[in-house]
Amino acid sequence: MKDKIWGADRRTFLGATGLIGVGAAFGDTATATQTDDESDESNSELTTIETLLAKADEKFPGGIVSVYAKELGTDGDVLASHEADKVVKPASNAKLLSAALALEHLGSDARTETTVFGDGSTAGTQLHGDIVLRGTGDVLAKSQLETLAKQVSEQGIKTVHGDVVADITEFETSGYGPVFSVRGPGYPEGWTWEDPQYSYGAPSSTLALNWNKVALTAERSNGAINLTVEPRSKFVSVESYLSKAPAEADGYFYTYLDRVTNTIYAIGELPPGYKETELAPVMRPDEHCAAVFVDALEREGITVKGGVALRTERKETTPAFELGLESEPLHEVLDPMLTYSNNVDADQLALRTAHRALGEGSFDAWTDLADGYFASLGADATVFRDGSGLSQFNLVSARNVVSLLEWAQKKPWSDTFFESLPTPGEGTLTYRLEDVNVPVQAKTGTVRGTRALSGAIRRSTKPDILFSILMSNVTVGLGDARDYQDYLVAALAKS
Repeated sequence: MKDKIWGADRRTFLGATGLIGVGAAFGDTATATQTDDESDESNSELTTIETLLAKADEKFPGGIVSVYAKELGTDGDVLASHEADKVVKPASNAKLLSAALALEHLGSDARTETTVFGDGSTAGTQLHGDIVLRGTGDVLAKSQLETLAKQVSEQGIKTVHGDVVADITEFETSGYGPVFSVRGPGYPEGWTWEDPQYSYGAPSSTLALNWNKVALTAERSNGAINLTVEPRSKFVSVESYLSKAPAEADGYFYTYLDRVTNTIYAIGELPPGYKETELAPVMRPDEHCAAVFVDALEREGITVKGGVALRTERKETTPAFELGLESEPLHEVLDPMLTYSNNVDADQLALRTAHRALGEGSFDAWTDLADGYFASLGADATVFRDGSGLSQFNLVSARNVVSLLEWAQKKPWSDTFFESLPTPGEGTLTYRLEDVNVPVQAKTGTVRGTRALSGAIRRSTKPDILFSILMSNVTVGLGDARDYQDYLVAALAKS
């Protein structure tokens, strides 16, 4: 079982980048910079639900604003409805479905296990065969691989006369396919070509190390430019295009993955004293994880004679030894996933849930599971291609999102679900809804042209409100869309 160091390791990896709580690291999917001008219209006019709904089409010309809000209870009043049945892209509001179905099918205390076993026979300190690293969808930390390597060492093994084999049979994300296809291993339908180039679009995999990302640190110190990669393996190719900038320059540094060459490019101009860390996705995550495990074994004094191999079909074997680590319980995964909108956690969770519910850990199975769920609610005009919300093919209406929230509210895991959502001032709601004087639990969503906000308003003397505001084909500034959502939530809270 993992100890508390595991959680610290995860936070340290992303915290070193300075990006915890920022969409670029955890993904509220793609991010944008607010550059919109002040509205000519006084915001004081946008104070009532009726006014806000009436002005939706005027404020967002050509767009779709799907809104639905109702009080809890069978006879709860509908407080807002505008294009409520129009289906639009939910963006990261898709994570609401990922969390709810995971709690339903896996349970709030569910854990995953990563195992290591000897596929062969031992003679003294020699393993004649392979060491197999088998994943079931957990997001691993490097320290966990080091713990597993130490456990192997404690078995007395000093030499492995075989390979380190990554058993990736749990999910159907194996093989690396045509590099010119947007869809590939771990990439659901509907992701754009650009998405997997940046850290928010890291792929899913059976063995996932550090959210299938590496941290690149660019530093100019003592007149020299240094670039470090952590954790590094032969499956991560990096090319540096870093140059020196004068002392008075601000400097810059960014990275992106070229999916054609499987090369991460580090680009920037660094003035003296500059130091910055950025994340980049790993295109071959299962092999990368296994290679980092090989390094951990060697640091424990274990020599691996072979290399790294993939196992894509389950093999029955009698292991020479078997070791393992458990993940933290599901309810501890949900809080950071929803609060910071972590895409990889959500997609890993969707694959785990599909595997448990339908026996197939694939995004096609996830789509079937999601379709079946909404069909059971009488809502057949929905599509979910992934768990994160990055897919441009995802479609759902505001009314259907509220139906999901109503369903979740009635479940025994309801408190776990809603308490995992961010509240004003934290996560993706930092600097939002600060003037709302009643508790709000809500999930944001942002992809190109889409802004979403759905959740619960907890009134003290009246029934709670469940709401969804889905905005698609938005051509105005990100700030305008967010302000509109915040005004509407404030108006609902006062109703």
